[in-house]
Amino acid sequence: MEEKERIRSQILRALKRRPMSFWELINHQDAHLVTFFEVIKELLDEGVVVQEGKILKLAREIEDIRPLEDTLCHCCGLGVEIRGFFQEVYQRFLEISQQRPLPTSDYDQGFIRPIDTVKRVAYLYQRGDLENVEIFVLGDDDLFSIAATLTGMPKRVVVVEIDARLNQFLRDYAREYGVKQLEVYDYNVIEELPSQFRRSFDVFVTDPVETKKGLKLFVGRCLESLKGPGSAGYMGFTHREASLRKWFDFERFILSAGLVITDILRDFTTYPERENRWEDFYRTYEIMKKMELPMPEVDWYKSCFVRFEVIEGPDLPPFEKPKDLKELYFDEESWATPLPSFMEE
Repeated sequence: MEEKERIRSQILRALKRRPMSFWELINHQDAHLVTFFEVIKELLDEGVVVQEGKILKLAREIEDIRPLEDTLCHCCGLGVEIRGFFQEVYQRFLEISQQRPLPTSDYDQGFIRPIDTVKRVAYLYQRGDLENVEIFVLGDDDLFSIAATLTGMPKRVVVVEIDARLNQFLRDYAREYGVKQLEVYDYNVIEELPSQFRRSFDVFVTDPVETKKGLKLFVGRCLESLKGPGSAGYMGFTHREASLRKWFDFERFILSAGLVITDILRDFTTYPERENRWEDFYRTYEIMKKMELPMPEVDWYKSCFVRFEVIEGPDLPPFEKPKDLKELYFDEESWATPLPSFMEE
């Protein structure tokens, strides 16, 4: 979705909730003042919005825009708070996700807390990246696609995933709930991205492996899926298995591809130990080989949520791809990555 189109939607949904002043409305959109002013002027010239004194309001009913949902944290005014409509989505998501497949070490899996999955969806909503957009999801053990489609807001959500168990779970959900917006495809990130997915999406969401080569491969595939300027990408990225040197190298990669980093929400999501049931994974963790450690008694593995936006292109800079699955999953910082069963002796 191009920037002006997204800002236009943000303005209209805010005004659909209630009339606002010019100054208040600024807080409900993300554009530079120049772009914001241009969009307001266009809406006034088109007669979609009218000005009465200090107040701007809709001149007529707009059917395809929902009134703004209140998702901002009441304490800090910046983060995400799940309530109202998104609380209803969370309760439905919680019920559906109970029967999800458990993580397997074969694909370095682990899912975040259900509330965090819905928080991610709500954050996309805050940024204008959920309503009336086409979303590409590379890997979906968090079941982001289910939470997103439960809102009824995206035009289309396409999941590409290597795990046949997850794909069947998602297809069963789509069939049982009549979700026509959801498409699920079998895909291995080592393979080239099929042409049908290239330059086709407004938004991508992924939780990549965090090796230096695997990280760029995952996000590179996602970048190939984006339509162009104004498109956005979201990813989980940790400080647990990604040093600042790795962040530095990856940020250069993103900037070289024509994107800018707009948001980094530190430790936004948590991976719950009990629900993932990955006690056996610790047997092969590098961190357990370094010291004699007891099993964790707290949820210690967390990830940041990072948003990018395309300014130019995107055009992938050259990078070294993993030559095999070992290079995809492991580097010198992979201290909490399980050894896949097919790599064990």
